[in-house]
Amino acid sequence: MFNDKYANQYYKLIQKNTENYYKDYQKSLKKRIPFGATYKKEEVPTLYQGFFYDEETEKEYKKIIKTFMSIAKKVTKKYVEDEDYRKIFNFDPLTEKLILKDPGYSIDIPIARIDIMYDNKDSFKFCEINTDGSSAMLEDLALAKIYMESKIYEDFSKSYKLEKNNSLEGVVDSILELYNKEVDTKKPNVAIVDIIEFDNIEFEEIQKLFKEKGIEAKIVDVRDLKRKNGSLYADDMKIDLVYRRLVTSDLIDHQQECQDFIDSYLNGEFTSIGSLRTSIFYTKDIFRILRLDQTKKILSQEENDFITKHIPFTETFAYNNKDQIIKNKDKYILKPKQGYASHGVFIGKDLTEEAFKEKLEEIKDLDYIYQEYYTVEPMKFIKFKDEKEVDLEDFSTVTGLFVYNNKLSSPYMRIGQESMISSLAAYYVVPAFKISKKI
Repeated sequence: MFNDKYANQYYKLIQKNTENYYKDYQKSLKKRIPFGATYKKEEVPTLYQGFFYDEETEKEYKKIIKTFMSIAKKVTKKYVEDEDYRKIFNFDPLTEKLILKDPGYSIDIPIARIDIMYDNKDSFKFCEINTDGSSAMLEDLALAKIYMESKIYEDFSKSYKLEKNNSLEGVVDSILELYNKEVDTKKPNVAIVDIIEFDNIEFEEIQKLFKEKGIEAKIVDVRDLKRKNGSLYADDMKIDLVYRRLVTSDLIDHQQECQDFIDSYLNGEFTSIGSLRTSIFYTKDIFRILRLDQTKKILSQEENDFITKHIPFTETFAYNNKDQIIKNKDKYILKPKQGYASHGVFIGKDLTEEAFKEKLEEIKDLDYIYQEYYTVEPMKFIKFKDEKEVDLEDFSTVTGLFVYNNKLSSPYMRIGQESMISSLAAYYVVPAFKISKKI
């Protein structure tokens, strides 16, 4: 594994002065809140090590993005143009109507975080496609800044060059690039829109970045937006551009409270990046749809081979098929079609047969998919036991690829030692750095 050769050298370096590095690690952990390394106000768990990827790996990430975005463009075009193809998705009438509304620009998925289970260029599987509300740019950047102030970074950097892309600035730059290139050359009034349930410091940092560019930007709960005089308003500010962090399922669930936003969107009174057209790839059911004959017909042989190899087997959960699923429970992970943040996800091999049967009873009337459960080869990361002892341990990984305007920004790395790696389980986020040997 490409990360491991650096991790081994890293481990040897820490072993030379474990006590001092341990103290520095504890010092680093105290910086998480002031630096913004939080998720829903909780400190993001992290280790005293980055994830190191080389130039060759970066090229492979870019190939994955290029192929996937080509597939996404063809699938989106087919959905918009072919009524029969739309029926496969089984979206509710409002979601379908929102998807069909022309966004006013050419990039179907302008912002995404594509999560993959990556071993190497030949061995990886897609895990999740986050096209609505793609997040975690701030925690990734904050942890990188903390790490770059550490003693181990100073010492390790004597031998290696470590590069970090600013994915937070990248999202702002990409939004303005797309808007000014394809919509309007003026400076827009921007609303950062979601259902706001707590003070979101990532939104606040994005707002600052817009304002540093001389752009008026407000953080707004979608339910507080008002439509008047043929425009959408946040208080007294007429909105030109929405940076949408609002996921489609939340919009549909709260549609009566969001009617002004919906009506204004459908009437083309503002530009939304991303548009509701990204909902096509937000649904977990897309993994099943990509494998259907109707989809295969519109893709190239290379793209179909890519799907066969890297999109996990996925099927709609049907209660009348439960016996077959139970029989093979260790092969599957179950997910709600419209879920996010790992809510409602469970893994067959983590449950007894009886517990698994109970879960199937709970979801029998809900929209769920069951999917091939894929295990990556573990990577090596250091973990302190105490101030005198450090181990080099195996961790499973989920590699998130931030993609803006069809281009890779940077990886986002979550690691863990349990079957599921998410904020609902024991996990760590480690900052990702492109690494090269200093000459």
